[in-house]
Amino acid sequence: MVGICALLPARFLAPWTGPLALVVSIPTAPVTHFGRAARDMLRPYHRPWEFDSPEAIALRGELELYKTLYAQASLDREFLERSLASVGAISARGGGPVRLVECSVIGSSATGAGAQAQVLRLNAGGALGLLPGSPAFLDNDSIAGVVGSDVSSFSASLVPAERLSGIAVRLFPPHPTSAELSAYPGAVLRPTGRGTWSAEVASGTALVVGMTARLADERWPRIALGARIGEVIAIEPIEQAPLASRIEVRPIVPAAAIASITIAIPEAQP
Repeated sequence: MVGICALLPARFLAPWTGPLALVVSIPTAPVTHFGRAARDMLRPYHRPWEFDSPEAIALRGELELYKTLYAQASLDREFLERSLASVGAISARGGGPVRLVECSVIGSSATGAGAQAQVLRLNAGGALGLLPGSPAFLDNDSIAGVVGSDVSSFSASLVPAERLSGIAVRLFPPHPTSAELSAYPGAVLRPTGRGTWSAEVASGTALVVGMTARLADERWPRIALGARIGEVIAIEPIEQAPLASRIEVRPIVPAAAIASITIAIPEAQP
């Protein structure tokens, strides 16, 4: 009989099996009640904690701690992957044998009047081979500055790019073109005191906002040549020189954005 009922569709069984189950459960109700009472005595239920109870506060604190630890591990992994990618990209630039040192900014000091007259302090120095004039990179191919003359064993100064003067650059278009790169104009950048550079450019090639200023100064180590250093943000004509224009260039890496950088130290070839 049980097998036959099991094979019947549910719509034929539901109308009469529900009341039958209630009738059958009446004799077993005392046994069920006794079992539940015994279970409550042997393993009583915990009363729910109040939201502001010490136990609930401690649990929420532990939960936030684990969230913080997870975020910390994720950020550490992200920073490590970014550092490895940066080191790999800079190493592939060529320019002779170089040694790469990754370091962080630990402070800054004013060297003159104005908010831009600052020199940053790094947590690496001569013990790791830092030399005055070594270029500092951020995000693989952006010039952040150069190592200053104040180099001690375990720290060194960093002159942000926006403080550098007399930098020879080549202005490249914001989008790739088929024109020869030698057709694009060069310029010599000089600080404006506002965290930007200005330059006077005489060129038959049209200048547009958004052009990239790439380092073209032979005084710098070869590994730094071609690296991005600024972006043209304004162009205005010069009345005294109709064929020339005055441009304003914004640093790719402002001093306030420098936190962790990679120093490229050229090594002497044997």
